[in-house]
Amino acid sequence: MTYDDVALTPTDRRLLEALARTPNLVRAARAIGIPRDRAVYRLERLRRSFGAITVAVRGGGTGGGTTLTSVGQRLLARARGEAPGTNRWSGVYRRGPPPIVELAPGCALVVGFRAAEGARVTVDLAPEAFVVARRPAELSARNALRATVERVRPRADGTAGLTARWGALRVRAEMTVPSVARLGLAPGRRVILYAKAVGVRRVATPGSPRS
Repeated sequence: MTYDDVALTPTDRRLLEALARTPNLVRAARAIGIPRDRAVYRLERLRRSFGAITVAVRGGGTGGGTTLTSVGQRLLARARGEAPGTNRWSGVYRRGPPPIVELAPGCALVVGFRAAEGARVTVDLAPEAFVVARRPAELSARNALRATVERVRPRADGTAGLTARWGALRVRAEMTVPSVARLGLAPGRRVILYAKAVGVRRVATPGSPRS
């Protein structure tokens, strides 16, 4: 299976767009022609890769509903081509186990998709998919990228963009400003960027075979 350049299927994107217009899950699902349970499943799948995509809002003049978080908004913006900053790399697929994509000397990602041994593939890893730590942690994530912070850019909405050097590659991650402060992140600080294998998505390229 292949995904678009921010790991959203066409249905995922339509669902997020519907929620952006009408913050009500039942109405959004109905608007794109899928059952509510299917919409819940899709949001949960995205949550496992990127974190909270939606939040329930209760009370108020509308009686509550479901609205996109800042993570969901950024994913949708990238799907629309309105926001740069994704991690996209090309490398060589190795079946393993575990299956990996070799990107550069000393840089490889464990992946959850299948491809032909030795195939040249392009992968995408959204900045929201990372958990940032200062020291090793016991997590289910199969990828632990040991990197050095190059830049931290706080934003007005309480989020921050982190740029780090992982071997020969530059990696972008998203986190909250309080997390930046708690971890004491600054240029030169060594960090570990954790990401699940399912968060590494294969990008469809012209002429690439479907898997």
